[in-house]
Parts: sequence; C-alpha cells; structure tokens
Amino acid sequence: MKDRHASVIAEVRGEGLLIGLRMIPQASEMVDELRAEKMIAVGAGDNVVRLLPPLIIGEKEIAEAVGCIDGACTRLEQTHARAAKAAS
Repeated sequence: MKDRHASVIAEVRGEGLLIGLRMIPQASEMVDELRAEKMIAVGAGDNVVRLLPPLIIGEKEIAEAVGCIDGACTRLEQTHARAAKAAS
C-alpha cells in the first residue's frame, strides 16, 4: 500500500495490529477520508494516523479495511493533484 500511494503514505510503523501510517498530507485529512469510507481511525500528532483494530479481527474485516485505506489514499492523491494543478 505504501508503494502504491507513495505521495500520501511516507512510512508504515508498528508492531502486530498496532499500526501507524506516517502521512505526507496532514493526518486529519486521512482521518476524514477514512471516516467517509466508514472506517474509524485516530490521528497521532500532525502526520500519523493510528489504526487500532480489535484483537478479534478476521481476514474479511482486514480485507475490508485495506480497501477503505486504498480508497482514502486514492481520493487524497486526487485532491492534492487537483490543488497542485490549480496552483500552477
């Protein structure tokens, strides 16, 4: 996911199920996009989004979460590309 969305995700941190995504845009933008995907995440500082799934999460839910994150990253890329184009 980081390689596919390198303009949005700078680094994936964490251990086990506790994952942090260090973002290039503000973490609040990603939190908002994930909320639009019906996924709850929290910001941790200016540029990190924390993913805190329940310990009983299953493969189906993980696949759904990956889809939500992918969709949110795609929308962020499009939003920032439009803003950069408008600024030039």
